[in-house]
Amino acid sequence: MEQPVLSASQLSVYLGCPLKYRFQYLDQIPRPWRIGALAFGASVHAAVEWFHRERLAGRTPTAEEALQVFEADWYAQNLEPLVFSERETSEALGEKGAAMVRLYCEQQEGRPAPLAVEHPFKVDLHDPETGEVLGVAFRGFIDLIEADGTVVDLKTAGRSLSDGDLQRHLQLSVYALAALIQTGEIPKLRLDMLYKTTRPKFEQLETSRSLADLAWTAQLIRQVAEGIWAGHFFPNPSWRCQECEYFAHCQRWRGHEPPNARTPPAAVAAEEGAGEAVA
Repeated sequence: MEQPVLSASQLSVYLGCPLKYRFQYLDQIPRPWRIGALAFGASVHAAVEWFHRERLAGRTPTAEEALQVFEADWYAQNLEPLVFSERETSEALGEKGAAMVRLYCEQQEGRPAPLAVEHPFKVDLHDPETGEVLGVAFRGFIDLIEADGTVVDLKTAGRSLSDGDLQRHLQLSVYALAALIQTGEIPKLRLDMLYKTTRPKFEQLETSRSLADLAWTAQLIRQVAEGIWAGHFFPNPSWRCQECEYFAHCQRWRGHEPPNARTPPAAVAAEEGAGEAVA
C-alpha cells in the first residue's frame, strides 16, 4: 500500500475547519469567489519570489521590475471574483501592494543571494524525539532559505504578531521539522512580516524551535492525517466563517436553506443583523 501524503496546505485547511477540507479537497467544489486579502498576499509573494529567483540566478533585479511582476499578478488575481472588506478596494490594495513590494526590495539591498527560493520538500515523518515512524509523507515549499541557512516564511498582515503567535507559528514549525528530517539539524528560523499599514512596514522576527516542539508538530501532522483518512469532517465555527467560500455549502450541511453561494457570509450576516460569524 502506497504511503499517504499530506501537504502543508492541507494541514492548514483541516486545522482551520475539517468540513472546509472536505468541500475543497474531496468534493472539489468550485469557489464562487475569493477573499481579496488572500489574493493580495499571493500577488505580493509572486513579486518577492521573482525578485529572489533573479538574485539566485546571479542577476540584480530592481524594485521597479518586481513591481511589474506584482502589478501583472494582481491584475490576473482580479479576473477571478474577489470580495473585499469595507475598508479595502482593488485599487487601494494595488497601490499599497506596490509600496510594500518596493519597501521589501529596498530592505534586501546588500544582502547575499539566498540558497533557495520556494524550496520543495517531501519527507517521511518520524518523531524526532523517539524515532517512531509515523506512516505519513509530508510535502510543501519553504519560502526562502538564506545564505546562512536561515529558514524564512513571508507573511502580509494588518497588525503585528504577539510573542505567543510567533512561538506557535505552525508554518515555521513545519519548515523546521522538514529541515531537521532532511539534514539532521534544526535550522534558524525567521518570520518576515510586511504590514498593510497606512505607511507599509517591514519587520523580521527571529524565533526557534526545540526538539520537543518538533516532536509535537510531527504528532500533530499524524493526528490530522488520521482524522482525514478516517473521514472526520466537521465544522469549526470561528472568525474564518466570515471569509469562507463554502458558507452556503456549510449551511446546507447543517440542514438550513443556504443563501446565494455567491454572497459572502459577512454580507449575509449583516443582512440578518447577526453579530457574529455563522458556521
